[in-house]
This record gives sequence, C-alpha cells and structure tokens, in this order.
Amino acid sequence: MYNQLFKRLLTDNELKKLLECYNVFDINENNIITYLSLKTHNTINKLYNLLDLLLEVYLPCKYSFINNLNIKRSLTILRQVLRLYDYTLQKYQISKGFIYKIEKKNEKKMKIETNITLIF
Repeated sequence: MYNQLFKRLLTDNELKKLLECYNVFDINENNIITYLSLKTHNTINKLYNLLDLLLEVYLPCKYSFINNLNIKRSLTILRQVLRLYDYTLQKYQISKGFIYKIEKKNEKKMKIETNITLIF
C-alpha cells in the first residue's frame, strides 16, 4: 500500500495515458481544464477505457467510486493522482463558471526560530 488511496505509484507511461484523458500532454505546461473541455474530449469514456489501470492502482475500497464516474469524480481522480507527484489542481472562478489549472505545489513553509526571548 502506497498511501490511503493507492496501492502503488503510476509509471511514467501510465501517468501520461491518464493525463491524455484530460487532454493534458505535458504536466508542466499551462493547462486549463473546464467542464466543457472534459465533455468535448470525452474524458469519462477515456477513463472507462483505462478502468483496468485505475482498478490496479487504487485500493479496493475505492472501486465503487471508480466504477461510477462523472465529471466531478473525474476531477477528483485527477486531483488525487496529481497529489502523488507534488502537483495540485487549483480551482478558479471565472464569472459563472470554474476553470481548473495544474500547478506545482508551493513549498512555502514557515521557519520557526528556536532562539526567541519573550519579554513581558
């Protein structure tokens, strides 16, 4: 078991096939995903073609989630897979709709000073 969701990591080739379902060919490019683009590119049907791969990678308790795919669940799958590779799927609201962008995780962590003197 790799983590709470996955048995193992995807290989580079498997990751590439999965990203192509979302019409993303390079993870580092400026990729914009919308509900309309997911419908236009038949993302759900393409994910069902990769169902064997998804069932192999996900833990058995997630099988019912994978077998009943819709647009929202397809975005969740993408978000979960991207998290394995230190990427996030950021959601931005534009007028009445939303767009999603694949971005590298920010590694901004707060530095804690250990030599601090408090004076009251």
